[in-house]
Amino acid sequence: MYIINGDKMIIYIDMVFLLNILLDFILLMSVSVILTRNVSVKRLILGSMIGGVSTTLLFIEINSLLLFILKIILGIVMVIVTFSYKSFKYTFNNLFYLLTISFILSGILYLFMDKGYYNYLIILLVFIIIPFIYYKQIKKYQENYSNYYQVVVYYQNKEYDLTGFLDTGNKLYDLYKNRPVILTDYQIPLKDSNIIYVPFSSVNMEGVIKCFKPDKLIVNNKEIKNYLVGLSNNKIKIDGVNVILHSKMKGIIS
Repeated sequence: MYIINGDKMIIYIDMVFLLNILLDFILLMSVSVILTRNVSVKRLILGSMIGGVSTTLLFIEINSLLLFILKIILGIVMVIVTFSYKSFKYTFNNLFYLLTISFILSGILYLFMDKGYYNYLIILLVFIIIPFIYYKQIKKYQENYSNYYQVVVYYQNKEYDLTGFLDTGNKLYDLYKNRPVILTDYQIPLKDSNIIYVPFSSVNMEGVIKCFKPDKLIVNNKEIKNYLVGLSNNKIKIDGVNVILHSKMKGIIS
């Protein structure tokens, strides 16, 4: 936001800061929708506010190369704060999509600003284009990623927000009480008295996995009872996923 007064340009810093936060929120929300990250609004707002720090770069005289490097660093901080760090590939994908969408949006903004339609663009962007794009993207990725689920594990007065994938190959049961076991590579701290050891076997290996009974297990806002959570030492190699759901859940949560 600015007003031309003769040869002087008056810049309202607070408006520029708030607008920058709004645009960063839209960018991070777009990444979340496209990559089905299932992040909370609080984390999106926090990441957007960190992105708003880039406003200060407008008032610092630095060369283009240093400016580019600072923006990359700021982008890395934004995606780690918003989506957390799970692996290099996970963070790289988040950053890649953030920068790609940012370049596209910047190009559109420049085009409209160059023709003096800046205020009209903001209205069009916020109230028409963005909601429409979100609706289309959500419909599309709900179909493409129908096996992705939001998983919340409650244990020892703590809440763990995770992303699950329904794998029909997971048929692991507790041999003692025949309880299905979901697997996570998120290392939740356990008390020795709460550990349940469950034997498993696969094509390449056999062993015993540490499991526990959660205080509550929610999958896509539906409470699932009489399940165990197993802590896997192997990293789940599905982008953005840290829980492998049990095949038995297919008829319950689908």
